[in-house]
Amino acid sequence: MADIHPPIWRRPQVPADLKLARPHLSIQTAMGWENHHMHLFTTPAGDYGPRHSEPGHRDERKTPLDTVAPTPGGTRLGYGV
Repeated sequence: MADIHPPIWRRPQVPADLKLARPHLSIQTAMGWENHHMHLFTTPAGDYGPRHSEPGHRDERKTPLDTVAPTPGGTRLGYGV
């Protein structure tokens, strides 16, 4: 997707204690997507995704946003589908 110009980005505001699975659903809804593809959050603390995703990815259902992005607005998370 690096060839898309201009780049598409969003800056959602969500409560810090949400588990990462919830922002995933919010992103899907905001973009008009239907949650049909695997996804992954890339964070400074590691990669997080669905429970049955690739080995080495942590379970997004158990991880609050504020543990991977402790400073509001100070940490960038990657999200890919």
